Amino acid sequence: MFFRKKIFYPAQLILFFLLSFTTLAIQAADKETFKPYALAKQTAVSMADAQTELKKQIINSPFSLLSEYSPYSGAHIFIITSDELKSLAAKSPYGGFAAAQRISLTQVDKNVQVAYTNPVFMKHAYRMKEVDMQPILKQMTKAFGFDQFFGGDGLSARKLKRYKYSFGLEDFDSFYELPEYESHTRAIAALEKGFKQKDNGITEIYKIKIPGKKQVVYGVAMSAEDSGIPELDTKKTMDIIDHLALKRTAYLPYEIMVDGNNIIAMHARFRIAVNYSDLKMFGKHGFGKLFSTPGAYQKAFYKVAGGKEKKAAEGFIE
Repeated sequence: MFFRKKIFYPAQLILFFLLSFTTLAIQAADKETFKPYALAKQTAVSMADAQTELKKQIINSPFSLLSEYSPYSGAHIFIITSDELKSLAAKSPYGGFAAAQRISLTQVDKNVQVAYTNPVFMKHAYRMKEVDMQPILKQMTKAFGFDQFFGGDGLSARKLKRYKYSFGLEDFDSFYELPEYESHTRAIAALEKGFKQKDNGITEIYKIKIPGKKQVVYGVAMSAEDSGIPELDTKKTMDIIDHLALKRTAYLPYEIMVDGNNIIAMHARFRIAVNYSDLKMFGKHGFGKLFSTPGAYQKAFYKVAGGKEKKAAEGFIE
């Protein structure tokens, strides 16, 4: 018995090395992980003084202030954007969800935590393939400061692009399917009319028109008291999911998008999970405590988008 020595010819060697380097590059890229939030700092100043300081930082930054609101006591959120950010958002099908970045102030004991969303995390999670959000992140760290990224153990770009909390659950584009209209204009009119009806429990915080597209994104606040839907109690939800030392208050507000003639929103089982990927399924602070929340959001969003109330109450997966 004998073994024949394997001979590699030049073309084979080139292909072999190319494949090897490609594999190593993929492995290296997969080792880099991203977290959804950045902590700017923790400061002992009052909430009012922290707000004043942050407003000055926004004025002196490349960003403009879209809106601000306090979802509950001890929390205040600033929503910012820029022409560059909107232009980048326009380059992918649903990039509008990343057109607004958020900065939160959260009172924790005697300190105020200043934190903001990570646009690079959003790029991967929202499948913005041909977009580089690193310059936006660099502008944010320069304008608002940087201490550390936080929010779970971190997810690689590869995992974020196909993220699901668990097998069989929703991913990024498993959107809530809300009412569809004859035109983009009518879809916008119906949704904005819904925001003005107090008993819907969904109100507009900000609005962004994505340039060059029939796409408008709204940030919305929710109210259990106005709607009669207990799951729209934002403070109760955040008390369950946002229990660790560093607060992810900049998870808020939720978004609803008018995309062409359609009205859509990210499914709660994706949007909550991708921002809180380290939460367990069960326990005091587990997703099991929010079992009915995804269906309640769909019902509320359907109604505010002008859907028939009877249909909004039927047939939704809890």
